[in-house]
Amino acid sequence: MRRGSNAAVAAAALVALLAALAGDSSPCAARGLTASDVEIGTAPAAEVLALWKDGAMTDPAKRRRAVVRIGTSAPYRMLREFQGGQNRCVISDDDFARALLYPDSGSCGLSFYQAREGRASIDSLVREVARRVPALRGQIAAQVSRYLPDANDWKPIRIWFVVSSRWSFDAMTRRWDDPGEGDEPIVLVNATDVMEYGNSTEERMAALEHVLAHESFHAALWQIQGSLPGWDGYRSETPPPFVYIARVVLDEGVAHYIDWRTRPGSDTLFVAKPGPRETHAFSQLALACKRIRERTGDFGSRMEVLQLASTGPLWSKYGAISGMFAAYRIESKLGVDSLRAAVQGGPPAFFRIYRGLAAADTTLKGVPDDLAPQR
Repeated sequence: MRRGSNAAVAAAALVALLAALAGDSSPCAARGLTASDVEIGTAPAAEVLALWKDGAMTDPAKRRRAVVRIGTSAPYRMLREFQGGQNRCVISDDDFARALLYPDSGSCGLSFYQAREGRASIDSLVREVARRVPALRGQIAAQVSRYLPDANDWKPIRIWFVVSSRWSFDAMTRRWDDPGEGDEPIVLVNATDVMEYGNSTEERMAALEHVLAHESFHAALWQIQGSLPGWDGYRSETPPPFVYIARVVLDEGVAHYIDWRTRPGSDTLFVAKPGPRETHAFSQLALACKRIRERTGDFGSRMEVLQLASTGPLWSKYGAISGMFAAYRIESKLGVDSLRAAVQGGPPAFFRIYRGLAAADTTLKGVPDDLAPQR
């Protein structure tokens, strides 16, 4: 360690003391994610619902202007880009306006028919979200910051509620590179699909709280990966197959753990002896790696194997679910600090810590060396 002069040491001590007395309000001070870093916007969904209210905006010109403004707003431009990418087509301003004004129509797979039919229930949900925003922000920050290191400069985690097609997506985190909005990830929530979470607004809100924390973890982790050496080599948008799966196991795994660890019934999911869901997920993880390593099947089938790591029915997502159980094992046996350190250290650290647990407890399934080779 290099030593400075006595004056420099004294000056540094004085700065530290003043910072402590002032609560260290320096914008560069590392800190955990807080409620003030989470923004929740329900207006994008509320504006569409208001358009459909009986007797609302009877003036055709005024109604048309409102539809154009909604369709060209950042949340719905993001929705249109996603929907177009999924269906390999383009949703023009006119196409979107027509789908919104005439929900029986639709464009490029985007349909507002179910949303308009269920608008009363969706409106009840959106109003309840708006009412609970302060509490939700605190809950999200508490659940997410538990597993993330402190950071010097948190950008706001923005959550936008929109109305979209039924059975398309419920919530997703996407990088939104927009000149007017920045390039940080945005959490987009489809209020139409949140209707599937339960039979009442209260039931839907109970599940939604977990989903918002899940997606916010993705958004927060994306922000800080660039400053974490353990994530070097795992940030590419087009990673090699094993790098992709390894990233899914950690990123989606911890996000799913945050989502499910405190849900009702979690005490029967996270148990001392591995259950059938945990065993199956790790078996499928090993099988997927084997198929990719041995280049089993054609290109299309191997791509399907990769996609199943993070997409599809919940319990078939072998990467996300094996990662969720690995995260549980690390926290339950070593403590939350160890899981946070594993997230900070990236996939190599995550697998190294879990492998140590699996070596000591032979009831736990191992992970293939393809994902993070042992050193």
